[in-house]
Amino acid sequence: MSLTFQIEEFLLRKEFKELFVQVIKTDDNDIQEGEHLLDYLLRKGRQDDYNHIIKMNLIVGLLSDICYFTQEALVCSLKQRLTVTFSLLRKPFVYTLIIILRLLFEENFIEKFNNEEGFDPASVSPEDRTALINASIEAIQNNPITADDLNTMIFDKLVANSIINLSEKALHLTTTRSKLFNTEKQNFNFIFSNQESIDSQWEYIYSRLPALLLYVLQVADILVFTSIQVDEGTYEKRLKNRIKIFKKYSGSLG
Repeated sequence: MSLTFQIEEFLLRKEFKELFVQVIKTDDNDIQEGEHLLDYLLRKGRQDDYNHIIKMNLIVGLLSDICYFTQEALVCSLKQRLTVTFSLLRKPFVYTLIIILRLLFEENFIEKFNNEEGFDPASVSPEDRTALINASIEAIQNNPITADDLNTMIFDKLVANSIINLSEKALHLTTTRSKLFNTEKQNFNFIFSNQESIDSQWEYIYSRLPALLLYVLQVADILVFTSIQVDEGTYEKRLKNRIKIFKKYSGSLG
């Protein structure tokens, strides 16, 4: 779980306190009784300050969400509760990741999030999703995973063992939408898994999840380090620690 711990550092370490604490100058004589700070900023036309506070709260919430679901998924994997593992992996990779990418690469995302009724932050067309993933790959240096790899492993509904399909199967006792993962006769999804099935599911997790977690971690790095002021040496320290992680746990789960 060391890669998820590096994501969690954004939520725990003092170097990233600006995610939680923003300094906003106000005219105390102009704040109305009982007025919320965000309402005050809107009334005064300080949209940039307002958007910054919203963005910081979104970053904290989204990174927390990824940590919670991924860490619990890995704990369930250790307990051989693989149906729960695949169910939990759906949210961080299929939904939360998309919102982070939009927050990072769509200039008007915060404006839409704040103002558009019925706006779904996690819903994008396949074309827009591919464009977001391509933008993230271009921003990441020296990542062996490709945009095609990510689309295939996470979102491709024509690939039986993509996360979106496996999590769909884990969440439902029976699935009939696609011949790729139709529930067999006299069976329920994951209910009658034997040791051979569990070993196969483990092989899937251990062979793919480290690369996916590394990608999410690198995207989180870009989001945080472009959103707040952080000491120049912090990012270098994180990279050195990441190298140590891979040397120590080479070939094992992140």
